[in-house]
Amino acid sequence: MIYYNSRDISFKLEINIAKWKRWSRDFLPPDPLGGLQSGVARQFNLRDVFKTFFGGYLVGELKFTIPEAIQILSDLSPWLKKNGFYELQPKINPFQDGKDRSTYIYIHSAENRQFTYCARTILGGIQSNPEGNYQQIFTQTLIGTASDPFAAGQSLSATVIAINTLYDDMLRRIG
Repeated sequence: MIYYNSRDISFKLEINIAKWKRWSRDFLPPDPLGGLQSGVARQFNLRDVFKTFFGGYLVGELKFTIPEAIQILSDLSPWLKKNGFYELQPKINPFQDGKDRSTYIYIHSAENRQFTYCARTILGGIQSNPEGNYQQIFTQTLIGTASDPFAAGQSLSATVIAINTLYDDMLRRIG
């Protein structure tokens, strides 16, 4: 298993080291080897790096608040783990059949500061006519809801994350 330190990760991901350390304190459980003044530098495995990177992306790029990002990470953690994003060894393609697939997570704001999610994995597509219309075939996993908020007319908009692209970008940058 490979471990990383804050300085190397922040440099490779081009994130200010103070910001990276703050995000790691916000999005990860306390470091079992020590606190801020123990003199022991925190070590990150790949799962910790992705969880912190994803949480920081939610805050830094998508402008969610820290509590909202913590809630989103908590809600999505079982799905992320099941789909190979929390592995300790890098998985370039978490799908078993070897096909390159894109997965998009739609984050919908719901009542009482809660969120619902729709994870869509594109299985393929075909151009359906000469005008350039395109049909996609996808699988969909609903998290925190019984029906697709768009299809049910419950949501006007959503924040979309290309989760495979985000994960692959992080892997590429940390080498």
